[in-house]
Amino acid sequence: MAGTEVRPANKLLAKRVFVDVPFRLHGGDPNWVPPLRLSVYDRLSRRHPASAHQRWSLWTAHRDGKAVGRIGACIDSLFNERQGEAWAWVGFFDSVDDSEVAGSLFEVALDWSRRQGAQVAVGPANFTTNDELGLLVEGFGTPAVLLTLENPPYYEALWVGGGWDQVMDLYGYQFRRDTTDLSERQRRTLERLRERSKVQVRELNMADFDAEVGRFFELYNTTWQHNWGFVPMPEAELRHLAKQLKTLVNPRWIFALERDGDPVAVCIAVPDANQLMLKVRSGRLFPTGWVPLLFGVKKLKHIRVIALGVRPDVQSAGLGPLLYSEVVDRLYSDGAEVAEASWTLATNSRINKQLEDMGGRRYKVWRLYKKNLT
Repeated sequence: MAGTEVRPANKLLAKRVFVDVPFRLHGGDPNWVPPLRLSVYDRLSRRHPASAHQRWSLWTAHRDGKAVGRIGACIDSLFNERQGEAWAWVGFFDSVDDSEVAGSLFEVALDWSRRQGAQVAVGPANFTTNDELGLLVEGFGTPAVLLTLENPPYYEALWVGGGWDQVMDLYGYQFRRDTTDLSERQRRTLERLRERSKVQVRELNMADFDAEVGRFFELYNTTWQHNWGFVPMPEAELRHLAKQLKTLVNPRWIFALERDGDPVAVCIAVPDANQLMLKVRSGRLFPTGWVPLLFGVKKLKHIRVIALGVRPDVQSAGLGPLLYSEVVDRLYSDGAEVAEASWTLATNSRINKQLEDMGGRRYKVWRLYKKNLT
């Protein structure tokens, strides 16, 4: 068998091959969710706002003239300055089940990272904690929800066999309308907590969408600022993401808990458009891919809870359960069937226990790995 040839994929024609690789490898799996190709091209465009503080490179692996894998590597100067690190992010990884192919891809990505001055490589991530990240290691068999990664089970062996070490696990919790509910005792406790805390729920105001985006994500950045691997999303990237997600937004699923008009906790959730992408196997909008995306959004019954957070200075007030109970109640009142809360850090035992107490079931685990480059 011929050896593996790894080629740069930064120019237009080579990038098309890069974007097409997962369709070639996984397109036959009915549970695999095809990404929208336009979104991938957008993220890998030098005009994307993240390019202001990121430099990256892409590669594809070939055998016998066929693309059999891909990988990308990224240096994010904003992240490194904020965290005081010299990290490279390795992501957009796909490969056939072959350690030689995967090893060749890892080698070229890590060599580029060293030459860029990185001391540690972390992945998989496309490209940072503000993007899709993590290798799925538990919870196979159900389609990935919006803005989360999925992969075949054999990927874990490729990463571990490539000398990568576990650095952090990320959890996904599932709330199902048919199995999740709060007991009378829990509701009495929550009602007492609500009265004592004097908080009220305020939903997103779509009539003031642009300003609301800034308000809600400022609160998000505040609540997550001390978490592992976190760096605030710059406003330009925030606006870019909000523009992409605006057609999906249901204002009842983006809300804050406020005390005397002061926001103290936040939930940011959107309908799971991946349920529609399952029907767009080509990943292309034209000629017919736009049909389920245009007409199916309002019928979606699955929700992805992207962020749940309580402001650090009021975490001792026990507002977490109030926030999570709102998610449970909205499952019932809105007729939704399933909500996935992801990601939470494996090390955040307080949050994870509260989610479980509210009826959430941990059903997926993503893993991040690291490799020293010095």
